[in-house]
Amino acid sequence: MGLQRILFVMCVNDEALFQQAQRQIANLLVPPGFKVEVYDVRGAKSMASGYNGALNLEAAYRVYIHQDTFLIHRGMLYDLIQLFEQHPQLGMIGLAGCVELPANGIWWEGNRLVGQVIEHRREVYQLLRFDHGTLESTDYVEVQAIDGLFMATRVNIPWRDDIFDGFHFYDSAHSKEIELAGYKVGVPVLQSPWCIHYNGDEFDQVSYERYRQLFVRQYM
Repeated sequence: MGLQRILFVMCVNDEALFQQAQRQIANLLVPPGFKVEVYDVRGAKSMASGYNGALNLEAAYRVYIHQDTFLIHRGMLYDLIQLFEQHPQLGMIGLAGCVELPANGIWWEGNRLVGQVIEHRREVYQLLRFDHGTLESTDYVEVQAIDGLFMATRVNIPWRDDIFDGFHFYDSAHSKEIELAGYKVGVPVLQSPWCIHYNGDEFDQVSYERYRQLFVRQYM
């Protein structure tokens, strides 16, 4: 038997961020029987179309991350694989999400947020910690949507690039597609964050609103 592949998938338009993200991946501890590879997508028309390019590649697990998501928990892959192996119905794992999506489709405005991420914005580091589930005797919390900064899958479900042909709401849409396929989406109950997310200041409100309305019509 050959080594099973863990494939990291990134859409790239900033070489410096990509190189740093790649260094962080190379620093991870790799469980026996597995190998890690990075699949970088250049010039993607949308996140969903870029990610769909990785579906035909052989892999036991796929981790879709932003180029500005830097993994800092070296044992992350051990924890990730253990979660998937212990919970066969768990199809996708994120690091931040909500148990109940609000009617407007914006996950961070929903009820019972879960997860934690170190955010870097305007030269300041801040721990974003959503406490729901941290006191429960469980290793993950089932959610309705996760943030796209980190999306790890063990099932191969196509990304909806037919509808979400931009860079917003592809993550919540994929959460719904995983659920519609009969699998659960979860966020692990973490003792410490797995990543630092370098947030930029650019935000296209017009595009965001367009895809929000598409998401609501399709899934809510």
